[in-house]
Amino acid sequence: MDKFFISPAQTPERAERFLAVNAHVPGLVHSPGVDGSTVDVNEMKEKGLVADACQFTREAIGSGLAHVALWGNIAQRNVPAHIFEDDAFLCRNFEQESARIIASLPGDWDIILWGSNSDTPLQFELLPGITQCVAVTSEESVRKGVQTFRDMDVTSVPLRLTQAFGLCGYAVSPAGAMKLIKSCLPLTTVNVSHPCLGGRIITANSIDILMNRHYAEMMAYTSFPPLCLTDNVSANSPNL
Repeated sequence: MDKFFISPAQTPERAERFLAVNAHVPGLVHSPGVDGSTVDVNEMKEKGLVADACQFTREAIGSGLAHVALWGNIAQRNVPAHIFEDDAFLCRNFEQESARIIASLPGDWDIILWGSNSDTPLQFELLPGITQCVAVTSEESVRKGVQTFRDMDVTSVPLRLTQAFGLCGYAVSPAGAMKLIKSCLPLTTVNVSHPCLGGRIITANSIDILMNRHYAEMMAYTSFPPLCLTDNVSANSPNL
């Protein structure tokens, strides 16, 4: 499977860091993404990619469209792929373990998250159709241990995903890519109730929150424990 990582062309040091910390993973392909500062928002609205109601920052629009572009690539080529953001740290055996897990999924799988933001809860089915589980991790401990993590071999299991925030790393099938394109476009600002946050109403300001609305109705999974961590800080998730 192809392994794309999104990193803006205007910040080459971020791509350099990603490749350095994940040098143990072969075949990482740089996707320069979309520079939100230069996006013609009106043109994006005319193309049906951004709604009039969208209140995303330009940076968030660029980030969202970068993921959408890769979904289109995956759907068109009809080949599943991994997608990472440039703050992702992959465990030492990511290549082998991710392949094993994907091979174990049902043939109609849509998406599996290899990790999510550590400052927000992760909700999944611990027992299929019976037990909803909410996992909360320590952002500080993740940040302290992220360098050690990349030297670890991790054994994980796929669990049906209900809710998660952040897109540090995931794999998506062609069918899943098409579902996400149809569900998340045009990019828009909506209020969403999130059970894993105690029913809090969150105003969507990024692509991951829009995706989060649809995991429960898709063949969506999360790997637990994660195969991918991020040193993301909660200041980058102002709505959560």
